[in-house]
Amino acid sequence: MLQRLCILPVGSYEQHGPHMPPTVDAEVAQFVAREVVKKVGGSELPPIYYTCSEEHRDFPQTISVRCKSFIPYLEELLRSAAEKCGIVVVVVGHGGVWEAVKLVADQLNYELGPRFIAVNIWSVVKAKDHAGTDETSIYLAAGGSLTGKLIEVCEGDVSLFGNTRVSSFSKTGVVGCLKPSEVSAERGREMLEKIVNFIVKKIEEFTALRTY
Repeated sequence: MLQRLCILPVGSYEQHGPHMPPTVDAEVAQFVAREVVKKVGGSELPPIYYTCSEEHRDFPQTISVRCKSFIPYLEELLRSAAEKCGIVVVVVGHGGVWEAVKLVADQLNYELGPRFIAVNIWSVVKAKDHAGTDETSIYLAAGGSLTGKLIEVCEGDVSLFGNTRVSSFSKTGVVGCLKPSEVSAERGREMLEKIVNFIVKKIEEFTALRTY
């Protein structure tokens, strides 16, 4: 339906508890991108895995770059993508990098004109945890495979993100509660459907404004 639309998934390579791989955020963002392409056309770009995850750095499953290094890299990437794509949708699956992505997208829209849509999936659905019941359900619904056993645990609260390192309030890496009896792909599908529909609507609104 739309010409020259490119969708860029942005994730992370960070710990997601003892039961999921460090690629969760990128895999979920990639799934969302693929579903959006099915609905509106366009091209799905390969995901970005290594981003800002400093708050998880104490865990062995995390590889992170500083945001001050990531921002100029993302800017160059989006500038190049804009040369090939009329619209670039950045699907952000890692909340810790959202502010950096929004900063770059807003600045480039100001400089180059409206070409970029940035969406933080975690502002569309308010997950109550990191690597807990909600995020695990979403990951399973996106086709992900668990790498360890589900164990019941409640540690910390997602409101603590951004204030201190995760290791200071969570030993397992789970933030919030992981309750195996409540984890289900069906629960996750409802949240993913909401995210996909939100992005499709944003694209339609954006393209309508561009052609006005």
